[in-house]
Amino acid sequence: MIGFEGWSMRVRLDEDTLKQVANITQGEYFYAGTAVDLKKVYENLNSRLVLEKKETEVSALFAGAGALLALVAAALSVLWFHRIL
Repeated sequence: MIGFEGWSMRVRLDEDTLKQVANITQGEYFYAGTAVDLKKVYENLNSRLVLEKKETEVSALFAGAGALLALVAAALSVLWFHRIL
């Protein structure tokens, strides 16, 4: 049910389509009509979720940012002093 400023409207889910989408995307469809059902769905999902730690190399980003700052500094030096140094 959707409520908005004093009025409400019942919305019916197209469960067949939702199940097809879940099937196509290799996911799962869960129906939770009540808060208790929703809690059970979350409990079920918690046991399936896996936390994966992944290291990412970021030194190239810092080197690129430093090179960009050096170019900006050189450009500003040329504009103001008409020389690079």
